[in-house]
Amino acid sequence: MKKIKTSDGFFVTRIKKEREYHFLADQTNYRNEITNLLETLEDLKFDSLIFLFGVDTGSYLPELKKRLCQKNQVFIFEPNKTIHRRFTLDLEDNIKLVYYQEDIVKQIFEETINFKNFNNIFFYSFGNYSTLYKKEYERLIEHLDWTIIKSASQVSLAKRFKKIFVKNMIANMKIIPESTPIHRYLFSNTGVPAIVVSGGASLDKNMEDMKRYKDLVKNCFVITGSRTVDALIKNGILPDMIVSVDPVNANFDMMKDHLGLKVPLAFYEYSNRYLLKNYQGEKIFISMLLSRTIKGMEHLKAVYCGGSVSHACIDIANMLGCSPILLTGQDLAYTHQKHHADSATFSYDSTLDYRPQTFVKDIYGNLIGTTVTLDYFRKNLELYISQYKDLERVRFYNCSYGARIEGAPHKELSEILFQTDFSKKKIPCLPSHELTLDAKETIDSLMDFLEDSLTKTDQGLELCQLIRLENKTKSLVEVEEDDIDLQRILYILQLVNSFENNSYSSYLGGYFSEFLYEIKEKNISMQAKDYDKLTSDLQYQASFFNEYFLKLHQILSEVKETASITVSEFYESHIV
Repeated sequence: MKKIKTSDGFFVTRIKKEREYHFLADQTNYRNEITNLLETLEDLKFDSLIFLFGVDTGSYLPELKKRLCQKNQVFIFEPNKTIHRRFTLDLEDNIKLVYYQEDIVKQIFEETINFKNFNNIFFYSFGNYSTLYKKEYERLIEHLDWTIIKSASQVSLAKRFKKIFVKNMIANMKIIPESTPIHRYLFSNTGVPAIVVSGGASLDKNMEDMKRYKDLVKNCFVITGSRTVDALIKNGILPDMIVSVDPVNANFDMMKDHLGLKVPLAFYEYSNRYLLKNYQGEKIFISMLLSRTIKGMEHLKAVYCGGSVSHACIDIANMLGCSPILLTGQDLAYTHQKHHADSATFSYDSTLDYRPQTFVKDIYGNLIGTTVTLDYFRKNLELYISQYKDLERVRFYNCSYGARIEGAPHKELSEILFQTDFSKKKIPCLPSHELTLDAKETIDSLMDFLEDSLTKTDQGLELCQLIRLENKTKSLVEVEEDDIDLQRILYILQLVNSFENNSYSSYLGGYFSEFLYEIKEKNISMQAKDYDKLTSDLQYQASFFNEYFLKLHQILSEVKETASITVSEFYESHIV
């Protein structure tokens, strides 16, 4: 490896790879390489994330730094260990040079990309890096795309289910004292095989095996979602646990003929309220919200939510200590051009668009149609399984006939059933009603928070409108500390921070996520080069926070109304 001076006066790195010499960038016109990078960042916003692949000699860094403001973050992934180790040029606090390792790349993406900034990301592969380090480049792009899709799905979920989430949360608080926390069953079934039943197209074939070898299946811990309960019952198989995490009423419709089952139903705060209200069996509580908001519930456990109920089922089987964990109906693709098994299809499905959008490899290595969402579920499942690849305690097998799942090799269900050691007897999930949540107190506190936030929002609006009406042009960095407008802005910031950092904001669920995303969208027009000027501009700040408080007032009012209606419907006496 050697630094070579370019024809236009910069320095480029020459490396030897596969017995040939290569330059990491253009040795003749290096200025053009820098120009291409800067043009990619032409529309850089004040808080954009920048990911670069390759640092080379760092000759582009001085001009890159000029484009940034203090809120920008830059991560430069360098795949050449020698270059990374020898790099000596000074970097800014907001520029990080990272040696490329796939796990580190994934971790950085997970920690920095979220629902507030996923559409505010810049990526550029410098010089010849994408060609010379093709494998690393392709994996980096794959992880970046996946993280962005995951973050975008949070906003999509928030927009779609925000009102249902609030309704379910309010109604389900009444059920929690009647339920058993999931942690009561940790490793209760160590070494017992588990069958996780999903509704993919190949479930019908899996069901034939389960029905044929029913005596062996009885020795397994069978976990299913709402969609597949009917198929199991009709084939004479009683599940050991039902998991319901979807918020929509379709989950109630799928279960309406089996509400009297003596099978524990696992749920979380946002599970469908009508199913929880009417299901007569025992209930198991999985906390995703209250463990973060209510003192004394910090010990409650969550489960892995990778987008579908099957992820939760698989994680629960693992929490129980089950092994092997056998995946049935887990197609994650359109096997036989079907979206679900015939036995797990409902009238609700006719309202959905199930056309394939892309292709992946199936268990035989052939291409099979799937959707971006299903492929996202598959990658999340593979990520989950990869965390346990070095543990002897648990093994995962894919008994389905759809997409290939890395880490879960395909095996015939009948073959595994005949080879499995059933010496460990399964233990039923016995109730332990130890939770003492006071729904009235919690809902009263939430309503007080909403009322207080509305009052403070009105205060913020009044201050913003006062500043705008006075129509003063003023730089906030040039005024005295006791300047009235500076004090107004500081109080506005205090109101914003108080709301966003309040634990009760979490109860707003999808409303909160959507609100922060949309506010970021409104402010995204501020370019990095204008950051210092606009953040100190009195009128700009007043206009932005006026928009902020107007939108906040709207969602707080809607949440308050939704909560009040739900209380009236689900509680015998009015709480508010």
